[in-house]
Amino acid sequence: MDCRDPGACPPAQGQPTRLVQWNIERGYELLAVIAELRQQNADVIALQEVDIGCERSGGLDTGLKIAEALKMNYVFLCEFEELHSPQRDGRSQGGGVHGNALLSRFDMSDFRVIEHR
Repeated sequence: MDCRDPGACPPAQGQPTRLVQWNIERGYELLAVIAELRQQNADVIALQEVDIGCERSGGLDTGLKIAEALKMNYVFLCEFEELHSPQRDGRSQGGGVHGNALLSRFDMSDFRVIEHR
């Protein structure tokens, strides 16, 4: 999903690329995560524990919300389905999918999963 502004230019070639990685813990503190990532001004962001459609994160795609706020490209890889369980409270309730994401100011294409044994 390309959330960059139309006509946005990627960082200039030959300049250092700033990479940030963060386990966002399902996006519980999504606004604070966005604020901190905005301050980091990264060119590439690797996120862990991204929720899509889970009750605990308000049914949001937490990675996409970050990409939209930061105006970056976004790709998500599902790690597992997070099943809804009557034994969990609302703060830990699933009902969607959970995984990892990459955000980038650079063009991105040709995504694929490489399975490890």
